[in-house]
Amino acid sequence: MSMTRRQFLASLGGTGLVYALRFVPEASAKTVSYGAIPVENDTPGCTAEYIPVDYSEWIVFGPDNQVSVFTGRTELGQGLKTVITAIVTQGLDITQDQLTVVQGDTDLCPDDGPTSGSAATRHVGMGFWDACQKIRGDVVRRAADSLGISSEHLEYRSGGVGRKGEAGTLAYAYELGSGEAVILDINPKAILNEQYVDIEIPNVNGEKIVSGELKYVGDLQMPGLLYAGWLTQPYHPRLTRLQSVNMDNARALPGIKCVEVVDGRVAAIGQRCSDVVKALNLVKADWTLPKRSKELRVEEEARAGAQLEVVKEEKGNVEAGLASSDIVLTETYTTQYAAHAQIETDAAVATPIGPDGRITVWVSSQYPYLDRERVFKYLRMEPSDVHVIAMPVGGGFGGKIGNLSGREAAKLAGMVNAPVKLIYSRRNQFQLISFFKAAVVIDITTGVSADGRIIARKIDSFQDETDGTTETYVIPNVLTRVYMAPWPFGRCASRGTSYVQTCFAIESHMDMVAHRLGMDPFEFRRKNVQYPAFLNLIDACAEMIGYGGALNTDEGIGMGLVRHGGAQLGVIAAKVAVDRNSGKITVKHVCVAFDIGPVISRRTATVTIRGGVAWGIGYALSEEIKLDGHHTETGYFSQYKIARFSDMPPIDIQFFDDHHIGSVRGCGEMPVIPTIGAIANAVYNAVGVRFYSTPMTPDRVKQALG
Repeated sequence: MSMTRRQFLASLGGTGLVYALRFVPEASAKTVSYGAIPVENDTPGCTAEYIPVDYSEWIVFGPDNQVSVFTGRTELGQGLKTVITAIVTQGLDITQDQLTVVQGDTDLCPDDGPTSGSAATRHVGMGFWDACQKIRGDVVRRAADSLGISSEHLEYRSGGVGRKGEAGTLAYAYELGSGEAVILDINPKAILNEQYVDIEIPNVNGEKIVSGELKYVGDLQMPGLLYAGWLTQPYHPRLTRLQSVNMDNARALPGIKCVEVVDGRVAAIGQRCSDVVKALNLVKADWTLPKRSKELRVEEEARAGAQLEVVKEEKGNVEAGLASSDIVLTETYTTQYAAHAQIETDAAVATPIGPDGRITVWVSSQYPYLDRERVFKYLRMEPSDVHVIAMPVGGGFGGKIGNLSGREAAKLAGMVNAPVKLIYSRRNQFQLISFFKAAVVIDITTGVSADGRIIARKIDSFQDETDGTTETYVIPNVLTRVYMAPWPFGRCASRGTSYVQTCFAIESHMDMVAHRLGMDPFEFRRKNVQYPAFLNLIDACAEMIGYGGALNTDEGIGMGLVRHGGAQLGVIAAKVAVDRNSGKITVKHVCVAFDIGPVISRRTATVTIRGGVAWGIGYALSEEIKLDGHHTETGYFSQYKIARFSDMPPIDIQFFDDHHIGSVRGCGEMPVIPTIGAIANAVYNAVGVRFYSTPMTPDRVKQALG
């Protein structure tokens, strides 16, 4: 059943106590009745007299001592629901059976932005902890007023209030505020105090995932459901337009309801997915030929067409610093185009406009409110007429923030006046969307003193945002410039953003500078890191990986550092073996030392780190989109090789909290970022050959080794 937010509040029947959490530090709570909550116009950015729309989450105490959490943040498989469960059950002293977590439903949950990177745990998680502490105090005060007892004789327990030193519960929270909503102004950077204990609860969705009980968009079924698909254009979508099309044979196919040109693309809708695939194969389409060279020379075109976009950082005098340096090294590093490679492609199910004038869209999404906005603007409807439900996501990595499948499914459902399921094929995902993690060219020059101090660094980055260029090491003279050129395909937000490309270049370059100095690369890093907390991380990784010990022939050890998101510090060390005959690089051991503050859920953090390391291994050794100036050649996973279980080494992890800024800091993107540089440095340590480009495939290794 679909409910508006007003219907949801009414459904509590006046027996619930609602806490609306607003992530704004240092303000007092306010209390109003349910009826005063203006919910009919709840689009982002509007204002309201009583409850402002910038509240981010809800915690609701209901009958039978049940507690419900409503959050706009979605489940990406990263364990956010587990983190919320761990915090709220402990913070409110309730059991998991008492808690229900509702995520990503625009009728029920506030808009608190996209779920991406480490932001969900870092902000939402600690916001919930701060809220729980405030709620406990508020419930005790309410009980004291209701019972006529001094609050100093009462204590919060198990979702209610009892008398200190006595067993039993005098009153439950939902009884103390029927029909009321309390606005709590929450500090999202709250400190996780020593009261919190990580009891290492398992993934709350784990059993449902392995049993198939957890449903994704592709699992949804409903009466009259039809299937839809898109014809993949032969060229990059920015470079071509549909000239002519013959759809007669496709329309005549049994089971096909509709084959039409929709916004310059051909869509087919039918009773079965197989019918849609057959129909699209029967469409005869002519497309305009791209007006550019078919050959794509990445570095040459990046430089030739580049325009200075921004000076990212400038301090000191970089030219004078380089001139005063004892050693100056200039190098160029390049990275490949890479895809999100989600196991679940973009997908959505949509209903046509119903008798109530509303449509419902179920979508694989990292930001359901943005999907809702896209639907109502695309179909020229009112925001309140569109209900979006974000389903569990089978892989997002930034790619499902800009997911258009929701609005497309809604459009197609309206065309046939029936529910429509749209699931992108793997070829659609690679070729029709044509958004990739950018190939990057980075020119980097570093000047150092004879004793190993970095004096100056200049970076010119082409096609990148250059995040992470100066956040790890102390460098008094810096110039970082960003250049952009027009490309026939789009750049996307992808896990680790531009830190990934930048860190590969900088960490590889650090080893080469150390080599020129005749200095140990681990010690060179220790001498130049910006924060003392890095020293323990470097030493821990060195000890775990066995640095300085005996190695077999063609084995090597390397390291990579990262400071991500302002305060997350990480070090990764890798041990590799290089087969000179086959060119295969085998990652034999990876060690991780992260300073991310108090760890809310060690199980979740560990799984997240292992997944990030797997991504880094794939990016370093095998993942690459093959394309030219006209089209994307990669269409299937058989042509795009992500890391497999057989590629995964033992991974040792240590967590530290030496940075002393107090709050939780997350680790979602961090493991990807330094892994590539650590592997490249380990290869250099093993065979003495520097790879200035990724991925380091067997063919490239054999060529480099002669």
